[in-house]
Amino acid sequence: MRLPIATDTQRISGLEYQYVREVLDSQFRSSAGSRMNTRLEQAFAERFECEYAIAFVNGTATLHAALAAAGIGPGDEVIVPPLTMASTSFAVLHCGAVPVFADIDPHSWTLDPGSVEQRVTPRTKAVIPVSIYGLSPDMDPLMEICRRSGLFCLEDDAQCFLGYYRGRVVGSIGHASSFSFQSSKHITSGEGGMVTTNDGELADRIRRFNSLGYAAVGGKKGRISKTDIQDPDYERHASIGYNDRMPEVCAAVALAQVERLDERVDARRRAAALLLEARDGCSWLIPQRTPAGSVHACWTVAAHIVPEAKIS
Repeated sequence: MRLPIATDTQRISGLEYQYVREVLDSQFRSSAGSRMNTRLEQAFAERFECEYAIAFVNGTATLHAALAAAGIGPGDEVIVPPLTMASTSFAVLHCGAVPVFADIDPHSWTLDPGSVEQRVTPRTKAVIPVSIYGLSPDMDPLMEICRRSGLFCLEDDAQCFLGYYRGRVVGSIGHASSFSFQSSKHITSGEGGMVTTNDGELADRIRRFNSLGYAAVGGKKGRISKTDIQDPDYERHASIGYNDRMPEVCAAVALAQVERLDERVDARRRAAALLLEARDGCSWLIPQRTPAGSVHACWTVAAHIVPEAKIS
C-alpha cells in the first residue's frame, strides 16, 4: 500500500526567510538588537500559557540556567530519570550538584513518582521530569512530592511541543520548563532553547544568568539600553552570568517556527498514526503507552521488542 505524503513537510518556509531578511536588513544595529528575540519570547509565552519565556542558545543552557537560578549548587541532589538525553544530568553536574536516578514507569517510560519519593533525601533540592519522546510524565503526583518536600520542579520538555497533561499544555505545570530548538525537534532554529515560568523573580535570575549578570535585564527585558551603558555611575552587573543569549537570526527562524507550530506538530502526529497503524497485529512490538488524560506530542514513535520466546 502506498502511504499518503503530507504536503507540509518542508521545515523551512517563506516565513522563516522573511523574518531572517528583517534581521539582515537591520544591519545588526545595536538599536535593533533583541527585537526578534522579544517577539519570539512573547509568542512562545502566550502559546505555552506562561508569563515568562526566555530564549537561549541551546536546550542544555536552558536547564543549567534554570537550576542555577533556583539555587542548585555543590552538595545538592537532583532527581532525574535514567532514560533521556545526557544533557539532563549534565546540567545538574554543571551546577556542581549530583544527579540521582529514579526509575521509570515500565509502560509509559516516564519518571515514576513512587521511585522519586523513595530517593528524596535531606540533600534533594530539585526534580527534573522528562517528557520522553513527547509524552508528559505523571505531573500531579510529582508536583505534590515537590510541594511536600520543598523541591524545585524543572520540566525537561525538549521533545514535547503541544503535548497535554490533564487538559494543561506541557510546559506550564512545573516551576519552570525547558524546551529545545535543536535540529531534530518539532520546531527548530538549528540550535536554540527556551525556558518558561510564571515566577517573576525566578525569571529575572534566569535572564541575568544568560545575559552576563546585567542588572538592568529581567524576565521580560533581554538587553541593557544605550542609556545604561553610557551612564558612568551605572553598576552594570548584579551577578556573574554566562553569555547564553539566542542570536537574532536564530530567533527569527524560531519565531516563524512557533507561528507554524500546529502545522509542524500535526505532521509528526500524522506520521506517528501511520506507523502505529502499520504495527497493528505485531504482538512482539509494544509501543510507548499514553495514559488516559495525556496527549502525546509524537516527537518520535518508540517501542520495545518482546523476545520471541515470550510470545509463543
